[in-house]
Amino acid sequence: MVFLLLGTVGPLALCGCDNLGLSSDPVVLVVGDQKLTMDVLKQDMMHTIEDLPLSAQDANQMKMGLLDQVIDRYLMLEYARQHGIVVSEDEFQRRLSEIRKGYTESRFEQVLLRKSGDPAAWERRFKEHLIIEKVVNSVTEGIAPPDYREMKALFESSPSRFKTSEKVKLRQIYCRNLKKAKSLHKRILAGENLAALAREYSEGPEAENGGEVGWVIKGTLDEAFDKTLFSMAPGEVSLVTKGPSGYHIFEVMSLRPGGFKAFSDVIDHIEEQLLTQKRASFCKIWLRNLRSDIKVKIDQEAIDKLEFS
Repeated sequence: MVFLLLGTVGPLALCGCDNLGLSSDPVVLVVGDQKLTMDVLKQDMMHTIEDLPLSAQDANQMKMGLLDQVIDRYLMLEYARQHGIVVSEDEFQRRLSEIRKGYTESRFEQVLLRKSGDPAAWERRFKEHLIIEKVVNSVTEGIAPPDYREMKALFESSPSRFKTSEKVKLRQIYCRNLKKAKSLHKRILAGENLAALAREYSEGPEAENGGEVGWVIKGTLDEAFDKTLFSMAPGEVSLVTKGPSGYHIFEVMSLRPGGFKAFSDVIDHIEEQLLTQKRASFCKIWLRNLRSDIKVKIDQEAIDKLEFS
C-alpha cells in the first residue's frame, strides 16, 4: 500500500532522509517542523525513481510529480510525529528479519551498500517507511472491504485479467566456462545435488540460494531456454545449455499450467485489489486535506532551477 502511494519500488527501495534544518544551506521545502535543503530534496526525489529506467530528461519532466511525492511522504512523517505513531525496536527488528530472509549477512550488506552506501542511513530510512505504513493503516482502518457484488462484477468485466501463462520454477548453475559446466553436469548425473553444487560453483547471483531462480513465465526467457525448460518434467536436469553470456544447467522444480482461473480461485486477490484501490483513493484525498492542516512551504523559484543530470 505504501509503495503504491509513494511510488517506491521493491522491498529494498529507499525512502529518503529527513533534515531538521541543521545545515547552513538554504531551505527549499518546509513540511511542518521538517526543513529540507536542495541537496536533501534532490536526493529524496532521486530515491523515489532510482530503480526505474529513467533518463535525467525524464526525471526533469517529472520534477513536480516527484516533489508532490516527497511532500506527501513528509506530511505522513509529520502526522506520525504529531499523533505519537512510532515503530518500536522489536517491530523494527522483526520487519528487518523478514527482509533479510534469503540473504546471507555479507550479501545483505552488499545490497545495502549498493543501494545507499551507508547501511545505518538505510536502516533509518527503512524505519521511516515502517512509520508511514503505520500511518496509512491507521487512517484507512475504517474503510469497508468490497462486497461480493463488486468483486463478481470486476471478475466478469475483464476475464482476460485472470488468465495465467504457463510457469516453471527452476534452479540453475551458471558458468562462463564450458569445460567447468560440463564437469559439473557429469557430477550431477553421477548423483550429486545441483543445489549444493550451485552454492559452491555457480557464478550466477542466485548461487547463495542454491541456484534457485524462482517462478518464470513462459515467453520471458531466451527462446532456447524456453524450449528447454518447458519441455522438461519436475525433477529433470537439462543438458548444458548455451546462453548469451555463458552456460547453464537447469533443474525444473515445479510447473504450473496456464489458463483461465475460476472466480473462487481469485476472489481473495480481487478483494485485496479492490480494497487497495479504495485505500489509495481515500489517502489521496486525505493527503490533500492534510496540506491544509500542516504547514507546507515551497521555494518555487529554487525548485524551478533544479536540474537532474
